Amino acid sequence: MPPTKSCTPAPKFRVVAYLAKNNSAFPERELRMCESYAATFNWDISLIVVDDEADAKGPEHRPMLQAALQRLLDRRAGAILIPTKATISPIDGEFNEFAERVEKASGFIQIATRR
Repeated sequence: MPPTKSCTPAPKFRVVAYLAKNNSAFPERELRMCESYAATFNWDISLIVVDDEADAKGPEHRPMLQAALQRLLDRRAGAILIPTKATISPIDGEFNEFAERVEKASGFIQIATRR
């Protein structure tokens, strides 16, 4: 009798949803956009980070963004999912610098575009 294969499903790809809080309201629309995008690819959002300091500081000075990056460094996620590029930075150089750090951590930044 041949051995049976395990029916254990492969683990889902895990991502961190990183959202910027621009005012006192929770970024509900941005969260739904990220959740919908993740569901399209059957990704698991393993952590949702809502950053109150996204407008006040550059990417390298935001502890919540660094926490999202740490999940990639710890191999607990493979990507950072954001609603728009400006969530990281509206300045191309700052965005690209952070994206390089993410890639060095063997991850990527994914913008949750509508399909």
